[in-house]
Amino acid sequence: MAEMMAFGEPEFFSTSQIRDYCGNVRKVLRPMHHELMVSAEELAATLKYVKSVDPKFLGTDSRVRAVLVARHMRNAADALLVAQTSVVKTYLSFRKHYVVELDAAGHKDKGRAFDFNA
Repeated sequence: MAEMMAFGEPEFFSTSQIRDYCGNVRKVLRPMHHELMVSAEELAATLKYVKSVDPKFLGTDSRVRAVLVARHMRNAADALLVAQTSVVKTYLSFRKHYVVELDAAGHKDKGRAFDFNA
């Protein structure tokens, strides 16, 4: 089971461990999302050229079926995108809700200030 942990060991005893774990999850999920999106497009493109079951539909049934089948893979890619977003929100929520403890520990905000004048 330990060999299957692609995100690293989930140890949450410091701010940096939480940040690093969330960053690792995002680094793993991002390429998977792109791969599934491309695969869904390739699947739809391939299946739409399968010979039609009923010639009276003039091939439209093949295109519709291809879209219906590929949609499931696209939904899986969308789920990975939601997972990436949630992981980023996890760390940001931690920083928001534990600001008192972080300030008391002397944690310096490493984020850059947003420049509205640029």
